[in-house]
Amino acid sequence: MSSAGNNDAPGHGEISPEEREAFRQRSEAIGKRLDAVKTRREPAERSAPGSVNGAAFAKAFRFGAELLVGVGVGGFIGWAIDRQLGTGPWLLVLFVILGFAAGVTNVIRSAQEEQRKQQAAQLASPSVKDDDDEDDDR
Repeated sequence: MSSAGNNDAPGHGEISPEEREAFRQRSEAIGKRLDAVKTRREPAERSAPGSVNGAAFAKAFRFGAELLVGVGVGGFIGWAIDRQLGTGPWLLVLFVILGFAAGVTNVIRSAQEEQRKQQAAQLASPSVKDDDDEDDDR
């Protein structure tokens, strides 16, 4: 009979000790390179994706609250003065408009401040080398 199904060929499915050592050294070198890449990218990935979404939600809530507080305070002041002077809704309307303008101004200032912080953080973070640049040198 033939020995086609016996797989008795020497070295079939096995590697020599030299090949095993070479494989181990290559895997250690790859592991070291991966660790180096992870440490370079760690500051950019330090914050978890959920916390980024939470921070953005907090900023949006803050902007909305500043706008509503401006309108609310303006409306209250206008209502109180109207009540004292008996002038009807005219001062209420005027102070609601002024409160809205103050709220929008506060939102714009806060947004500009957040933008400055983001730009400073982006400039402070290290740039990542593009992997495609390595292919151009070949």
